[in-house]
Amino acid sequence: MRGAYVLRLAAGTDSARDHFEGSVEEVDSGKRLKFQTTQELLKFLGQSFEEAVRRERELNQSKEQQHDE
Repeated sequence: MRGAYVLRLAAGTDSARDHFEGSVEEVDSGKRLKFQTTQELLKFLGQSFEEAVRRERELNQSKEQQHDE
């Protein structure tokens, strides 16, 4: 399930002030992060997305090379 995350928000979350605390897990890789700030959450999501795009490109290139052989 690409692009799927489990997000758990902690009691310290204050959405009215755009402050989020909790934990997040990327379903595909199992990578997890406990975050204390919204910035930490967004950084994790951005890095996870970039890694997923990279893995997808590598997989597609590998398939193309196998097809060409």
